[in-house]
Amino acid sequence: MTFAQNSHPNSINVNGTYEYSITPEYSCRMVVSLNNVYYDSQTMSLEEVKSGYFEKLTKAGIKKERLKESTLYYELLGYEKEGTVIEFRTKSLDEMQKFLHVKSIGVTRSDTNFEVELSEDEMADFAKHAYEDAKSKAASIAQKIGRKIGKALYISDTNPSRISESLYYGHTDEKRLYAISVSFELL
Repeated sequence: MTFAQNSHPNSINVNGTYEYSITPEYSCRMVVSLNNVYYDSQTMSLEEVKSGYFEKLTKAGIKKERLKESTLYYELLGYEKEGTVIEFRTKSLDEMQKFLHVKSIGVTRSDTNFEVELSEDEMADFAKHAYEDAKSKAASIAQKIGRKIGKALYISDTNPSRISESLYYGHTDEKRLYAISVSFELL
């Protein structure tokens, strides 16, 4: 049995891109645990470890009210000793770096990420720019082979509206590419 795919023989398929800037929200989780206290583990309580950490954060200019505590997240990590997870969120990379520089007994970093949520309006605008790029590419290629392009036959946009990435390797580039695929009629 043979099947033939009915594609448009008189079409040209191209990708279009548009570079845009993002303003992410950074988040970092710190594990505050007696599991991470080695020297004074017999005499220190979790409250002492937490208060020492909060005191250092306050000295660095980070208010306790901006921190979110999650005991459930800590319990899911599976440590055997008492602890919690402290999360800090900010839109300022400088502020995130300040938070990361605070070292305290019993505190280790769990993960550092950033997130961006694109609106439908932003995505439509970026897609329009990427479409213009695709159209320009298709027209250039068509001209080189003595043809012209007509209407768009198919547009594929698989860009997510939510971008969430790890900062594990220090990747903080605030530029992203919005890419679409377009098929144009070839005249």
